[in-house]
Amino acid sequence: MPTAPLPHNEDERLAALYSYHILDTATEKDFDELTELASAICGTPIALISLVDKNRQWFKSHHGLAVSETDRALSFCAHAINKPDEMLQVEDAQKDKRFQENALVTGDPNIIFYAGVPLVDEGGYALGSLCVIDRERRTLTDVQQSALKILAAQVISKLKLRKKLLELEVAGKRINKLNTLLTNKEQEAMQIIEHTPLAMALHVGEDMTIRFANKIMLKAWGKNELVFGMPFNKALPELAALDFPRTMRQVYRKGIAYEQTEAHMSYMHEGQLKEFYYNYGFTPLKMPDGQVWGILNTAHDITKVVKGRQTVELAEERLRLAVQSADLGTFYLDVDTHEFVPSARLKEMLGFTADEPISYQATIDQITEEYRDKVVNAIDAAIKEGASYDIEYPIIGYHDKQQCWVRATGKVYPSTDDGKSPFFSGTLLDITERKLDEQRKNDFIGMVSHELRSPLTSISGYIQMLNIKAAKNNDETILDIAGKAKRQVQRMLTLISGFLDVARMGEGKIKLNLKRFDMAALVKEAEDESLATVTSHRVVFKPVVFTPVEADQDKILQVLTNFINNAVKYSPKDSAIQVACLTRDNIAYVSVTDEGMGIAPKDQPHVFDRFYRVESERMNTVKGFGIGLYICKEIIARHGGQIGVDSELGKGSTFWFQIPVTS
Repeated sequence: MPTAPLPHNEDERLAALYSYHILDTATEKDFDELTELASAICGTPIALISLVDKNRQWFKSHHGLAVSETDRALSFCAHAINKPDEMLQVEDAQKDKRFQENALVTGDPNIIFYAGVPLVDEGGYALGSLCVIDRERRTLTDVQQSALKILAAQVISKLKLRKKLLELEVAGKRINKLNTLLTNKEQEAMQIIEHTPLAMALHVGEDMTIRFANKIMLKAWGKNELVFGMPFNKALPELAALDFPRTMRQVYRKGIAYEQTEAHMSYMHEGQLKEFYYNYGFTPLKMPDGQVWGILNTAHDITKVVKGRQTVELAEERLRLAVQSADLGTFYLDVDTHEFVPSARLKEMLGFTADEPISYQATIDQITEEYRDKVVNAIDAAIKEGASYDIEYPIIGYHDKQQCWVRATGKVYPSTDDGKSPFFSGTLLDITERKLDEQRKNDFIGMVSHELRSPLTSISGYIQMLNIKAAKNNDETILDIAGKAKRQVQRMLTLISGFLDVARMGEGKIKLNLKRFDMAALVKEAEDESLATVTSHRVVFKPVVFTPVEADQDKILQVLTNFINNAVKYSPKDSAIQVACLTRDNIAYVSVTDEGMGIAPKDQPHVFDRFYRVESERMNTVKGFGIGLYICKEIIARHGGQIGVDSELGKGSTFWFQIPVTS
């Protein structure tokens, strides 16, 4: 038995059929009346509304037939749907090769006659047919054929109507669900808005009705809760004039968010025209199906931030002018990309022309070899630790090969929220003239010190001879005078030695005799010396554990002795002086604490400067040239250590230094 071929658009036809959601549904009076009418008009015992599924034909209405479906392979209607524009009429199925072996012909219900009109929907798809069936041979009259076609059209109309009703029912349920969801969404949004620390408002509808706003937004508007339920234009006319409603409507219609940063605006706020800067945005609020139901307005008042930045920018501009007038060279170095941006003045200081491109490495190459590693290490340390640096070093001009001295200062600035990489910013100041002045001073100090040492040595010899003669003659008066003279000569020799140390340090001629020793032994040596020489104060040495260091023992002792002597000079008689040596994270920390007059905060950063003396009525009673602490600083610096002071006026001072501990 030949089966009906599938329509060329079978997949689309089935999709159209399924869109009606009618298969396997209960019988309906409207359809049953049509099959009953078709049976009566055509005079047949059987009339069917047959819908052709993938593997079956299913009867929405089956007048005169007990079954509700049959196999598609046996279906007459499967043939009818292949010609949607024609009625299929089989007068005698027993003689038709297509059907004569069909089980529905050879067996129950013993079909002889069949006439079917395809049920074609709006898309042109034949869903099935309205058919009439008889168990004997017959032919439909023209009137019957016309009536059957009209009834088929009625079936399609009822299918369409039924589909629309189903869609309306689904839409109604969806609307109810959306209304419930919308209410829930609004309540959720209002909860979020009320408790967020950012200015927020909820707008609904084309007129942007204010559904809710938190206190921060109301304050930004200069309004109160009376604006709730009012359209934007009516509630906020001063902001409506700034074209916000048009922007909000576009967001509502297109469902695309809108943002603005640092938006400048002026509007009447609480009766006054005020200027503001805002980061603000309008975010569409959507249902699960993508439909926009409202707009969330967020705003962040950044007026203070922007005006603060403008103040900083003004200050930076003034600083730029100051840099130009101070003849400073400046540079910028991106820590990540190594992008290097030098100023024209910096290029000139390094011996390049102002328009000549140079790299960061070129600035390093111009540093004299003696200082190069020291400078690179200082810069690398500043970048690694995110700190600043301040260092002086000589450079050689690229073209003219002239040496000059510069002071380089710089600081690392961390990455920013806007994605800007960390960068290193610095300045170069030509200090060649200052260095020459220092050299001249050092030369003068050295010359004078040498010139003074010779006569003092002679005077010391004369005093020694006078001592011998006075001792022979038992002349106590001469012995006393000679002793005082000897002490003054010794004091002068100590001062001259200090001046010579200053000169040597300025020239870099001080050499360190590094060796490994125990700081506990050095502190014990200082303790023994203090017990023998200091009788006016109570010098207390705290216990010291084994602390191995590699340093110049004599010079470290010189620093500690200087600290103790200063404590004696600048603290009241009979007061306590505490000496301690601790180990912290592989660092030997040595401190001397007194109960003296203390040092003012403005003087503390300078006490280690060369020739610096604290100016005060009490300090002026103590003699000195301001070189001892400078020498201490240079000694500790040459050991790779640190030196400092912690002091409070009227309560005393703690001078300290620290150097690395060896393993």
